[in-house]
Amino acid sequence: MSIVGDKLRELRTARNMTQAELADRLNITKSTVSAYENGARLPSYDVLIRAARLFRTSTDNLLGYTNRDFMDVTGLSAKQRTEIWNIVRTYQRHNVLYQAAMEEDGLRQQLAAQGLLEEGEVPEE
Repeated sequence: MSIVGDKLRELRTARNMTQAELADRLNITKSTVSAYENGARLPSYDVLIRAARLFRTSTDNLLGYTNRDFMDVTGLSAKQRTEIWNIVRTYQRHNVLYQAAMEEDGLRQQLAAQGLLEEGEVPEE
């Protein structure tokens, strides 16, 4: 697998898009999308740029140079952009605290025993 292929698959499936739908949107064939996702081929510059625009991300993200996503806030007021920023920061802080809590000895087991962890989060014994 390739980084580009993995990222394309991740972005495509996150949007409940089939390979055929992605192919149509990028003006390529379904077999080409499959080849990208399986690491058999790499997209041309043109296709890479179209995919970045489609998924509203950067080509650096698709190439694996960064894992930052970007959100187009064009047309939003300064107040609306600030509110979105505050929501993002709240989730980021939550994730840091959650990860730290999950690393605490015994806490995962206690939460799992109380049914407070989702299935994928239940610790292996």
